[in-house]
Amino acid sequence: MKIKIIIADDHPVFINGIKALLSEIPNFEIVAEAENGEDLIKQVTLHEPDVVLTDIQMPLKDGVEATKEICKCLPKTKVIALTSFSESLYIKKMLAAGASGYILKTIDKEELITAVKKVAAGEKYFSIEVVNQLMNSYTDKTISSNPVDSLTKREKEILALIAQGLTDKEIADIVFLSSLTVITHRKNILSKLGLKNKVEITRFAMENNLMN
Repeated sequence: MKIKIIIADDHPVFINGIKALLSEIPNFEIVAEAENGEDLIKQVTLHEPDVVLTDIQMPLKDGVEATKEICKCLPKTKVIALTSFSESLYIKKMLAAGASGYILKTIDKEELITAVKKVAAGEKYFSIEVVNQLMNSYTDKTISSNPVDSLTKREKEILALIAQGLTDKEIADIVFLSSLTVITHRKNILSKLGLKNKVEITRFAMENNLMN
């Protein structure tokens, strides 16, 4: 029996690369693709695939929200996060949304095939880097109660730039990321630190010597 797969990513070149890899595998069938979360949900509803490979950062609706809806409405469809984000925050969000797997875009072909087969069979699959990241995040919580320690190096960098009054676009140009990625980092910073807005971010940065 074929394993029906849908691939979602906002980079068509990446989708084409994954399609080329998986199309060679016997019993794998790529039934659709999507470049944003809303289209992903439509394609899943239409094709009812066995496995969805989705990035997290996508326009209109991100991978987390799309996964929540898919797992709620079509529980037989299993979702694997296929992303470049290895931070524990993203991993935990996807798991809470109902994802059955979490793998990084740096994995090789054989591991990708293994992940799809295992998840299609009802198992869970996580890259070793993902498992280590989760373990480290729980260990760090027991060691440190300083909220600054919950931030990644990139988040500290972006927090400092926000505190300097720069816009998302200006920050994106400085750190060579998209504005959408910067916005996501800002939301994660607010969530991790329990802050509400840029004013509170600036105050936090000053109080914790993070301005530079």
